[in-house]
Amino acid sequence: MFFLIINGEAIATKTLHPGAAPEQVKSYKSGDYFGEIALLKNEPRAANIFALSTLTVASIDRESFKRLLGPLDAILKRNMTSYSHYVSQ
Repeated sequence: MFFLIINGEAIATKTLHPGAAPEQVKSYKSGDYFGEIALLKNEPRAANIFALSTLTVASIDRESFKRLLGPLDAILKRNMTSYSHYVSQ
């Protein structure tokens, strides 16, 4: 699923080191989106999202995204490189 934040704030956390507590890796506000990596790679989500306030989101599943917004794939893939430093070793 791909999510677009309509209202509210959230954070993404991820376990960066085995056995360690999850760490905050990103923050989100209205207009931000998440879930694009799982959507593009057809894999489970790489991080957990926690709402910091009441959160309103719009969501779309993989098949609908491909059908309706397919040309955006290239843009989302380009932006995926910004997450590379959060990959667990």
